[in-house]
Amino acid sequence: MSPPIDTLPIAGALGAELRGLDLSQQLDDASVDAVLEALYEHKVIFLRAQHLTPEQHIGFSAQLGPIFTDHPAYLPTLEGHREIVALDGQQGGRANLWHSDVSISAKPPRGSVLYMKNGPAWGGDTMWADMSAAYDALSDRMKAYLEGLDAVHDLAGTVRNVVRERSQQTKAPAGKLPDMASLPRAIHPVVCTHPVTGRRFLYVNPTFTAHIEGLPPAEADAVLAFLFRHQDQPEFQCRWRWQTGDVAIWDNLATHHYAIADYGDEPRTIHRVTLEGEAPA
Repeated sequence: MSPPIDTLPIAGALGAELRGLDLSQQLDDASVDAVLEALYEHKVIFLRAQHLTPEQHIGFSAQLGPIFTDHPAYLPTLEGHREIVALDGQQGGRANLWHSDVSISAKPPRGSVLYMKNGPAWGGDTMWADMSAAYDALSDRMKAYLEGLDAVHDLAGTVRNVVRERSQQTKAPAGKLPDMASLPRAIHPVVCTHPVTGRRFLYVNPTFTAHIEGLPPAEADAVLAFLFRHQDQPEFQCRWRWQTGDVAIWDNLATHHYAIADYGDEPRTIHRVTLEGEAPA
């Protein structure tokens, strides 16, 4: 018999804490179904006080679906476990910008399972934003305008922006850029339909979305700037205060997230497993 699972919403738009599960143990089918049901209802779910080895982290994630291993070269993986992305906040592993993981892939991950291996004593919260709620809040005229448009998700533009920003901060020359032609890029619809819930959602993000195809550059820039501001409304968001041992599982298609880099020299080490997805449509 499955243990009872309590679900406690943490914000109005999205996010819920689940209680009553030990992810270090093999879950039965009913419990796996309950986790997936909560995930697609709340878009991001959290579990406190978990104690996972890399093998247990991978094993639990594999119960939710096939594991994504086509990680971009800039993401370090845990030695001996290529399924796990290992990010150390004191070694450059910060993501304080709104994004959907690896949207530069033709088949981006459909979800992520993040384990807070070593959380900071203060700061380092993560925010998620609901892209279905953002779509629903658009006017009917804007929805009609966006229908059928495709956007290019391009790592080259992201690299240029990061290098330029760091150069401005340090007052040092930008240095040699990598071969931009070799960096991954993908084209996805601006508005997609979720493969499980059937809900419509916006699929553009300020980190990886470079431009909209078929529009003059000035118009495309204006549309993206509007959408990025629109998506950034607090009413679409939730925020999680991490503790060591926390697990977060999120729907990578229907949400964006932002890891706040306000923890100074405090440690912040995370392990993340991502789940395979299909091309957004």
